Amino acid sequence: MEQKQIREKKAEFPLSYALVIGLFGGLIWGGAAQLAAYFHFITFDINAVVKYVNVPKIQNGFPKAMAGLAFQIGISVILAIVYFFLLKKSKTIWAGVLFGAALWGILFIVIHPLLASIPSWRTLNTDTISTTLCLFILYGLFIGYSISYGYEQHLLKEKRLNAWKKVNE
Repeated sequence: MEQKQIREKKAEFPLSYALVIGLFGGLIWGGAAQLAAYFHFITFDINAVVKYVNVPKIQNGFPKAMAGLAFQIGISVILAIVYFFLLKKSKTIWAGVLFGAALWGILFIVIHPLLASIPSWRTLNTDTISTTLCLFILYGLFIGYSISYGYEQHLLKEKRLNAWKKVNE
């Protein structure tokens, strides 16, 4: 009887999977944003959040870019957790695309009045708007597709394992 209860207990899709996806999503797409800013596709300072941290050694140059990237990775992990709990069961890539577009809207429309370092979307040039919107959409697609794919693979693996157990009973 105890063995039957163990077999019937479903394994949960691990949150650690989403944390790793968030880490790599922040690293990849935060790095792409750093490159876009370096080549002046983005006209505002994407590492402006570093000025709120009162550490003089990281206020300029490469240390500032690395501190900004670390912040972006941290935010990415949090956003991956949000996607994990809200949208992991979505089976379409459009959920991730809309997630990224919604993040762009939240940052430049909703959070803009709260933080002076984030410019209004109305004041941005077309290069900056298109670059940031594309980066956010690709980021959302990466996070969304990776988490949803992992969730579906986990369900498939669990289904196969349960079928194998039933055959061997």
